[in-house]
Amino acid sequence: MDDLKVHGVFGKSISHVYTIEFQKRGLPHAHILIVLRADDKFSTSEHIDKFVCAEIPSSIENPRLHEIVTKCLMHGPCGIEIPEASCMEAGQCKKMFPREFRTETTMNVSGYPLYRRRPGDTAFVRGREMDKRFVTCC
Repeated sequence: MDDLKVHGVFGKSISHVYTIEFQKRGLPHAHILIVLRADDKFSTSEHIDKFVCAEIPSSIENPRLHEIVTKCLMHGPCGIEIPEASCMEAGQCKKMFPREFRTETTMNVSGYPLYRRRPGDTAFVRGREMDKRFVTCC
C-alpha cells in the first residue's frame, strides 16, 4: 500500500484501508479503499477509462493480457443456460451478469461507474463463448 502513496499512481492519497481475505481454495485477495484528495478523484469517464477497462483485449495485439483477462477476470458462465451456477438465485445472477453493453463509461445515480463495454470481441472461456458483458474489470 505504501507504493501507492509514494508513487502517486492514482494521485495524492489522503487515507487508505485494506483487508486481506482468503478464498475457498486458500488464495489471498485484497479489498482496498483509497481516498484521494478532491483534485485527484476520478471525475470524468475519460479519467476512469485510463485506469479501468471492462473489455476483452485483442489476442493478436496483446496475447498475454488477453490470456489473463479470459482466465482470471471473466464471470461465469451463468444465466438461463446454467441455472445451477453458484451465483444464480431465482433465475438471475446475484452479481448482475451479464452487464449491459455501453459505448462509454458513465456514473449511476449512486456515483458508481458503469464501465464501457462495447459490443464485439468474444472469447471461449470455460467451454463457452463469452463477450465483454462478462468481464469483471481490468
